[in-house]
Amino acid sequence: MSSVLSPLTFVFFGLPLTVVTVLLIAAAVLAVRRSRAITFDEERYPGLAALRRATLRARYVGIAGSVIVFFVVATLGRFGQGLFIAPAAAGAVVISAILVGQRLTYTRARTEGIAGVERREVGDYLPARLVTIVAALLLLLVVVAAWTTLVATSDESGLARAFTHSCTAQLWNQTGHHEEVHVSTSTPFPGGYYTAGTAIGILAVLALAWVGLVATTRRPRNGADLELVRVDDALRRQTAEGIVTAFGLVVATTLAGLCYAAAVTVGAEACTTAYGLGSWALAAVAFVSLALSLRFAVIVLVPGDGSERAS
Repeated sequence: MSSVLSPLTFVFFGLPLTVVTVLLIAAAVLAVRRSRAITFDEERYPGLAALRRATLRARYVGIAGSVIVFFVVATLGRFGQGLFIAPAAAGAVVISAILVGQRLTYTRARTEGIAGVERREVGDYLPARLVTIVAALLLLLVVVAAWTTLVATSDESGLARAFTHSCTAQLWNQTGHHEEVHVSTSTPFPGGYYTAGTAIGILAVLALAWVGLVATTRRPRNGADLELVRVDDALRRQTAEGIVTAFGLVVATTLAGLCYAAAVTVGAEACTTAYGLGSWALAAVAFVSLALSLRFAVIVLVPGDGSERAS
């Protein structure tokens, strides 16, 4: 008996614990690698020092506020509807806080009477690898959400939060065998009842993130001072990375929750191989999204030094 229970115990308890441990170790390593501050002569550039402190302080205030907002919004609505909107609400708080932090000290990189001719674009400060990952996650979220919305059916309350499909069973009797078709319905399923609010939240955060990136790019500065430009560019990259990552965290956590909910419901009545494989595929996407969520969370918490190397 012990020889049978031992592998099962590892699969159901040891394996998840091992995976979580590996993810936490990876997050710790990433945090250590990123724990470098932007260095410059703070006595010579007190305005930049104030700008850096303000943006970091606002970021951490936003993170604290986002945690509170997440749990408050998660309790709203019927049948867990708030859980699908909570990531977007929390992300909006973080991005708004970053914007406020910059706005309060947006002139600190500018010297009166001194200017330099510059042309700055949003793309100059975007972390290319992170943008690619976030864009891929957003596209995947759109595909999964569109599918769950289209296939969802109404439950007993009349809400689009059920998954209904037919199953064919082969039955044998004295005269031979015949097929019997029965309809199976599972709930909760992330149909339109959940995805409608999710779509609105994601679009709102995306718009807010774009406004933040534009504001970060256009913030005035003294472009004639090369050292000021170097440090200010690092601050802009740091801020742009924070905005992109905060949006990525919203997308990744939303996708993880959506896929997990769909995987559980589809797998509950998996009468065919296709439904079983589909359930496992959704679960795999949920796991990858959760792992990326952890990475994004570390980047938001540990801003780094704003260098041009990949995040």
